[in-house]
Amino acid sequence: MAEQPGALHLYPPSRGRFAVPRDHFRFTSAAQFDLTYLSYDAFARDARSPVLFYAGNEGAVELFYNNSGALFTLASRLGARLLFAEHRYYGSSLPFGAASFTPANLSLLSVEQALADYAALLLALPAELGCRSARPSVDPSRPLCDTVLFGGSYGGMLAAWHRVRYPHLSLGAVASGAPVDFYDGVQSRFAAAVNRTFAVYGGKGSGCSSALQAALAAADAATPSQLVAAGVRPCDPMGGDAAMLDYPYQSRFVGLLPPNPVRRACGDLLAPGEPLRRLHSAVLRLVNGTGALRCVDLRAELVGGRPGWWADGSDLGACTELPLEPITSDGFGFYPEASGKQAAQLADRCADRFGVQPRPGWMGLAFGHGADYRHHSNLLFVENDKDPWQIGTESVASGGSVRRFVAAGGAHHQDLRFPSPLDAPGVSAARRVVEETSQTERGGL
Repeated sequence: MAEQPGALHLYPPSRGRFAVPRDHFRFTSAAQFDLTYLSYDAFARDARSPVLFYAGNEGAVELFYNNSGALFTLASRLGARLLFAEHRYYGSSLPFGAASFTPANLSLLSVEQALADYAALLLALPAELGCRSARPSVDPSRPLCDTVLFGGSYGGMLAAWHRVRYPHLSLGAVASGAPVDFYDGVQSRFAAAVNRTFAVYGGKGSGCSSALQAALAAADAATPSQLVAAGVRPCDPMGGDAAMLDYPYQSRFVGLLPPNPVRRACGDLLAPGEPLRRLHSAVLRLVNGTGALRCVDLRAELVGGRPGWWADGSDLGACTELPLEPITSDGFGFYPEASGKQAAQLADRCADRFGVQPRPGWMGLAFGHGADYRHHSNLLFVENDKDPWQIGTESVASGGSVRRFVAAGGAHHQDLRFPSPLDAPGVSAARRVVEETSQTERGGL
């Protein structure tokens, strides 16, 4: 089946710019920059219609607008407005313009600053969108719109953390594929989750997972000349994200992927031939949808392995508050099991690139671990069982208005994508749970 249509084409957005402080937590400067957002209000019934607010990820906001079609379906059913906010240091939301990516200026790229950006924008929604709450205002001088937060992956983490830090500014949050409890001691389970996806969804039983491990072991032990002989040579950076992006249709969320990429990769891994050549063929099938590339960069997932401003921002996050990188430090992007060696490698690269050291425990201290979410309210975590990142919410304590729902047969935040006839029943069920939760959080629409 052809890839899904994009929301940018079906629902052309209005583009807005909103001034926010460069530094929300320093009182010696009033410098500001413009944060970009995209909005769509064709489904809104009146000024009291709710707002579905997407907390932008590590990329230009257009990417997430285009790939979150389920939110437009939901907005049409709820009579809601949509707003997608861009994350600082991505797209056109650059605090220092072209100079934003110097080491000194990158110091203002953090989760806390991004959350404060979104808080300021939430307070300004009545003026920006012309909306107002359907509820009696506790403080008429500071009106708010009835807003439910959404996000997928890192954006989902931001939506959940916004409920933790600024619960008074939203009615609730839906966090999809958001590993909010992915801290030290959890990474080793990620490799096991990848293996499970290949074993269950590879179409070849457990043989695919075994073949993958054998091929990765061969790659790890190979000399540079052996890699070249197998056809593996440095070129444009690439990596394989098949386990989490195993959608049943063609997609291009992080590059062009074929339908059911895990099953297709398993076909290559189980074919006759040397393990290295089979692994090389599998990775090229996953990352070379256009057929234009002929090689794989084994270090593309490392800090510093990808060129450009986008990598500067995402790499700095991996080097400071979100050091998930030890699991992505090698192995053709198949995410081998984390080790002390990889953590040390990350620390060395971060020191060389940015002059910083990872602080793995900071986010747990700042926002709590999974069991701590019982102290919060109106939070729905949606996971998909093909997605290895689901291990990052396994310890979330469900209870009261905090829930965790796992969609059988779904890939990484697939519930946020446009509905498709190819969706597993579990993904459709997740969307129904999201709609019911959104209704409940507003007290009925």
